[in-house]
Amino acid sequence: MPKLGDIANIQFGPFEKGQAQGELKYLHASHFDVHYQPSLFKESFIPLTEKSERFILQENEVILSGKGLRIFAWAYDGSWGKVVPSSLFYILKLKTKAIKGDYLAHWLNSAKTQHQLKLMSAGASVPSLPKKELQALEVPLPTILQQQQIIQLAHLLNKDIQLQEELLNQKKQLKKGLLNDILNKIETTKKASKS
Repeated sequence: MPKLGDIANIQFGPFEKGQAQGELKYLHASHFDVHYQPSLFKESFIPLTEKSERFILQENEVILSGKGLRIFAWAYDGSWGKVVPSSLFYILKLKTKAIKGDYLAHWLNSAKTQHQLKLMSAGASVPSLPKKELQALEVPLPTILQQQQIIQLAHLLNKDIQLQEELLNQKKQLKKGLLNDILNKIETTKKASKS
């Protein structure tokens, strides 16, 4: 099995101070929801400079949180525009076309790999993934077709989970509304019968 360091160049994103305006989106861990999507992005931008330009994510690159309690990966697909990850993230620039960024992100987010990553980062007050150990991580490399099938399955399951969560939220709202209506009618009926 190839090692992560053999298939990707690994470096931290830049340390910048996010601003309300700028040419580049500047990603922090707080911008990512429980499904590891940057759906919580709020005004955090940096200007386009020679330094920041080197860190703009490209298609098929992956970011991996390298510091903190929440370890997760996200594959950049271009739909977010010009994005620079903060210094919390490792940027994994793939060296080969034999692996898809989406597959790598799903593999890094898998339970078995998450367990390995948590063991690597243990021992510090603020967990941090050592680059050397990350580079030595062995990555299973199925064929591109198998990777695409894994990616499609993961996307379908994520969509199903999202729909189930939305349905559950709607049911909760319905329950709340129905119970409020019933309780209000009971109170109104009791007041009317007393008069």
